[in-house]
Amino acid sequence: MNFVKKKLLLISWSDNIGGAAQSCYEIYKCLKRNIKGTKLFVQEKILNDKNIISYKTQTLNLFIRKIFNLLFYLFRNKKNDYSLNLINSDIPQIAKIENYDLVNIHWIGRETLSIKDIGRIKTKVILTLHDMWSFCGMEHYLDQLPKKFFFYTQNAKYNLASFLIWRQKKKYWKKRFYIITPSRWLHNLVKRSKLMRHYPSIVIPYPVDQKVFRNKKKIKRKARDVIKILYVSSGRLFDPRKGFDLLENSLIKYYKEKYIVNIVGRINEKDKKRIKIKFKNTGYLHSKKKLAEIYNDADLLALPSRQDNLPNVGLEAQSCGLPIVAFDVGGIPEIVHHKRTGYLSKKFDTNDFAKGIYYLKNKREILSQNAEQRSKKLWSQKVILKKYKKFLTTVCNEKENL
Repeated sequence: MNFVKKKLLLISWSDNIGGAAQSCYEIYKCLKRNIKGTKLFVQEKILNDKNIISYKTQTLNLFIRKIFNLLFYLFRNKKNDYSLNLINSDIPQIAKIENYDLVNIHWIGRETLSIKDIGRIKTKVILTLHDMWSFCGMEHYLDQLPKKFFFYTQNAKYNLASFLIWRQKKKYWKKRFYIITPSRWLHNLVKRSKLMRHYPSIVIPYPVDQKVFRNKKKIKRKARDVIKILYVSSGRLFDPRKGFDLLENSLIKYYKEKYIVNIVGRINEKDKKRIKIKFKNTGYLHSKKKLAEIYNDADLLALPSRQDNLPNVGLEAQSCGLPIVAFDVGGIPEIVHHKRTGYLSKKFDTNDFAKGIYYLKNKREILSQNAEQRSKKLWSQKVILKKYKKFLTTVCNEKENL
């Protein structure tokens, strides 16, 4: 069975808001060139791409889901990101899901699709996981793994409301899903989860458009008195999971040379007053080309996340030949090759993080070359497309979908 002749629908909350949405769009572009029947439906359309399907007018169902999500957001635990996905959506009807041979669901938090909606889809369903939500309860990330959700773990505490959401998934997700995880770290968690361990799964990283994200400075860089550190914030600056406070601690206590941190992303005035290090704020960049220029201008990327899957900022930085200093957590070691394309610090050790900055400063040129070469082998669109072709062919050829 030739999957190229099949109709494939990707579904995502957005096409551009957040790393998961941007990854989905890059995957869509990669597949669209080779599978003519590929479409992308998003609830929140941002990009000026006429091929992306979305709502033409706001429906009552969409309005109710947005209000419910807003109320839930206001009363949630602000230290963590949660999604309930309890209200049935009209997206399956508007997107005409029944007309497609394969449905590839990406990040669908904020009540985009309900748990029951996903279970009702009759055609084959591929879940591309951008975080842990699909096999947990409400949480998008968990730093401790409760026995209620996982095998081979200590008995961590769990939220009762979250367990009830998990039970909803177990109740309605009876069919056979196909799982794609961008990182081996997330794939290992899938195989430990009580909900998804039996589903067919594969690791396929996010593709990077290397015509945009590439090393434009082939000549040797001049030594600088001030090292330029780049930090990219796609959400709240002081989101505990992203670890900006750990970067601050590293620079204040342990790094003694001159530096400036360029923070890319919106920062509210309250957070600006909280910042304790030397910084400038470039603001949010709509243009990928300008972001690539920022990567090329920096000396290193700081990626101090406490927990992360396969952050786009890391893939893009390496494609531009930008070394990375990060903690050895989540899927980040799959991006950063220690002392070859960057520096992996001991988990949350801010002293070691500062040592990493010194190391990158002194090894900048060779690390840059290594990062660029490795990126071409692992994350180019050509390499990722080949993996998708093989996987989609396998899915299409399976006769049963139980």
